[in-house]
Amino acid sequence: MTNNDVDMNTLESMRKKVMILSICEWAIPLAFICYALIRMVTSGYSDMGPLMLFFSFFAAIVFVAVFHLLVVNKSLKAYRNYYKTTYVYSLIQQVIPDAVYQPEYGFPREMISQTGLMSMGNIYKSEDYIRGTYNNVEFERSDILIQNETQDSEGHTQTTTYLKGRWMIFESNKDFTADLQIIQNGFSFARKRTGIFTKKTERRHAFKTEDAQFNKMFKCFCQNEVEAFYLLTPGVMQGLMSLASQSDGKIMVGFVDNKLHVAIHSRKDHLEPPIYHSPNDSDIMEIQKEIDAVTSFVKGMNLDRQIYKYS
Repeated sequence: MTNNDVDMNTLESMRKKVMILSICEWAIPLAFICYALIRMVTSGYSDMGPLMLFFSFFAAIVFVAVFHLLVVNKSLKAYRNYYKTTYVYSLIQQVIPDAVYQPEYGFPREMISQTGLMSMGNIYKSEDYIRGTYNNVEFERSDILIQNETQDSEGHTQTTTYLKGRWMIFESNKDFTADLQIIQNGFSFARKRTGIFTKKTERRHAFKTEDAQFNKMFKCFCQNEVEAFYLLTPGVMQGLMSLASQSDGKIMVGFVDNKLHVAIHSRKDHLEPPIYHSPNDSDIMEIQKEIDAVTSFVKGMNLDRQIYKYS
């Protein structure tokens, strides 16, 4: 599929419908409240003014909730689905012809948890799943949101975001047994598994490489340093530093079960459609960034050269 296969008229018509409905969602109840305020000020029945204002606010809240659920949300979902399965997918396939894109699907929570790389919190969401092959390297990626919601004794709720961004998984062409974790400074809430209460067979420990510049940017944790150094070649370290400097967020890398896991905390949702303007060059660039996030790791770390071998 190419951009020529995308019905831009249909896409634009769906976008405008969502935009108009989104404006009406707030404009109509706001107008009703303004009308109630004016009546309250000008009405000779002063006792009825506050009551009218109260019911106006109540009616506005109900209207917004019902209108969003039954009208806006339905149109927005249809527009997002069409934008992603046609417009976004066509751009992905131009670079990765065998790519499979499932916007509503993501990585299962259990799969991410079992890597032992992240604190999982109590809120989890994943979508925009893509899998394919680039330079003979098989990969998967998905947007991920991990949060932890707590409530104090007074009932106040606080939500802490552990990870909001993308998670990528690359298949290794060679076998390795190392459990290696590399965390860029500023990437919080990684699960390091260094505590004394972690099983000894699963416990990692911190270590430093011989590259002082790399040590300033990253912290490394592993179970076996000999295995870890087979993976952390000078080329891999240089590639990671270069990728980190170009990334739109802090990164964490984990070598687990013959797979390379990469988490990027960009603090934003990716591949989302524009509402208040037509898809333009800026939107294409954002989609291209998501494609580049995959291809740059394959090229930057030479994943196609089968370097991950420990024997």
